[in-house]
Amino acid sequence: MKTKLQQMTEEEFDRYLAYFIPDYAKDLSENYMIPLEKAMEESKDLMEQLLPNKQGTEGQLVYTIYSTEEDKTIGVIWYTIQSESNKAYIYHILIHEEFRKKGFATLVLKELEENMKSAGITSMGLNVFGRNPNAYKLYKKLGYQTQSTAMGKKI
Repeated sequence: MKTKLQQMTEEEFDRYLAYFIPDYAKDLSENYMIPLEKAMEESKDLMEQLLPNKQGTEGQLVYTIYSTEEDKTIGVIWYTIQSESNKAYIYHILIHEEFRKKGFATLVLKELEENMKSAGITSMGLNVFGRNPNAYKLYKKLGYQTQSTAMGKKI
């Protein structure tokens, strides 16, 4: 199994954002117990702030994940390199539904780790929502350690 990261076209990026904004808003709403409408505003605002020039935003690396075995685009990865801390931070990894549970996320994350290590990056980080136990389990399996825990309660 082999994957490669490819530059996104504007059309691919627009499709990704059309998926990501409401999906992230749903996560925000469920995990932080805020109304979906408010979460949608926050999601849109964050994307405008982080990706003002879409996939061409300096410092933001947004790629499609291409499987040579499947001969298809199987997902997206978005990350940045924080030079001041010599750290790669993964904003999002998405494996399309039909390719999940086949080891692609593990493969992509391991490949990214090797690439970062070769580039002199000394650590990688990411955030996982509490209501995503499958992702949490994957990251733990790959050696990520919990660095903080946010908690909430609906009243």
